[in-house]
Amino acid sequence: MTTPGSQTILDVLDSDLAGIGELAGKLAGTTDAFDERVETAQFVREIVQHHVAAEQYLHPLIARNLVDGEKIAHAQFAEHRRVEDSLRRLEDLDPATAEFTATLTQIREQWLANARYLNTEVFPALRAQADPAELIRLADSALGAEQSGPTRPRTVAVEHPKANLALSLAQGFVDRTIDAFSHRGHEGSAEIDDRLQAGRYDDLED
Repeated sequence: MTTPGSQTILDVLDSDLAGIGELAGKLAGTTDAFDERVETAQFVREIVQHHVAAEQYLHPLIARNLVDGEKIAHAQFAEHRRVEDSLRRLEDLDPATAEFTATLTQIREQWLANARYLNTEVFPALRAQADPAELIRLADSALGAEQSGPTRPRTVAVEHPKANLALSLAQGFVDRTIDAFSHRGHEGSAEIDDRLQAGRYDDLED
């Protein structure tokens, strides 16, 4: 994820798109079972939190500023739901199986295709049409949405930004509580503490 500063919301989300694509490639090449569990949890979390930020702040920008903006925003929301359905399946699969590899490949290809669309069509149009000051102001809002949002694929999501925000805050609290007790991802394991101290996951987000 990106850090706060003078960047725009488009910079924040573009950094997410690139980082998640790289993480998918790394996960596909991982052979250590423990690393696979860590990286799968991280992969899922980063996508869901990116979706939350986009739905709350990017989609309203698209709807207000672009030709057919409401149609584009709705299509992006529908894409998010499809990806999170696939992520839910991925979490239930054994990383050693061919089905896990096939599902991960499908998600990665879907992700990269949508990232290309956003970077070549949507983001350039927003840079040309939207208020530059608003793009900068919304960067911190997007980062805040990611940091407080859910960590697991959502069974329920809504398109309305304010309702999405309220629901995401509640889902994020529940997910983080479950993560802390289940030691999911980076939490609570002596083994992962040793690996973190050794720099094993320096290229992953905390």
